[in-house]
Order: sequence, then structure tokens, then C-alpha cells
Amino acid sequence: MALLVGLAAGCGDRGPTRYRVSGTVTFQGKPVPLGAIQFTPDTSKGNRGPAAFAGIKNGRYDTAASGQGFVGGPQVVTVDAFDGVIVDPDLLPSGKPLLKNQYRKSFDLPKDKDAPLDIELSE
Repeated sequence: MALLVGLAAGCGDRGPTRYRVSGTVTFQGKPVPLGAIQFTPDTSKGNRGPAAFAGIKNGRYDTAASGQGFVGGPQVVTVDAFDGVIVDPDLLPSGKPLLKNQYRKSFDLPKDKDAPLDIELSE
């Protein structure tokens, strides 16, 4: 009995509630072939918690399918986008970058539910 109580007590702290975010990522009106997206709580706006992430494939991402969900509130979203043409897997495993610099922009996401977010990348 003591073992069951100890096991149940260890399962209590699972961190903040995370929510699913999904959508599309395009560049010059076309789906981004391959990449990664990250959602970091914007501490400059008082938001705290773990970052969320997902892979991008054929212009789509979903933290429920390939990543980790976000904590609600203001987020800094970062995207790495690649052409997906893998000529040298050691040097460029995801292909050539589509942007000169990493995409970074702030978004306000809901604090209590899943959210859709479509992004058009710009230089």
C-alpha cells in the first residue's frame, strides 16, 4: 500500500498545461518543404514556461504529431526553413536555408486552449 501511495505522489507535478498548436508555414506563397518551428514564452511580456517545438514538413506542422505543446500567452516564434533538397547530408542535412536569417516574430496565443497559427515567412 505504501508503494502505491509513493508512486501516485510522484506523478503529481507534471509542469504547466501545454496546448497543441498547428498550421502552415509558407515562403513566397509556397509551402516550406522542411524545417522546424519553436514557441518560446515571451519573458519581456511576463510569460514563463517551457518552450514548444515541432517539425515542418511539406508546409505543415503540428506539436501533437512531432513535438511538444506550448504554454499559453505571448510567444516568440522562431522558424528555420529549408528547401529539402539534400545534396550533402553531412553539410546540409535539411537542404539549403530559404532565409538569410532565422525568422523570428512575436504572437499572442490563447492561454487556455489549442491554437491554429499559419505563418508566411519574410526576409
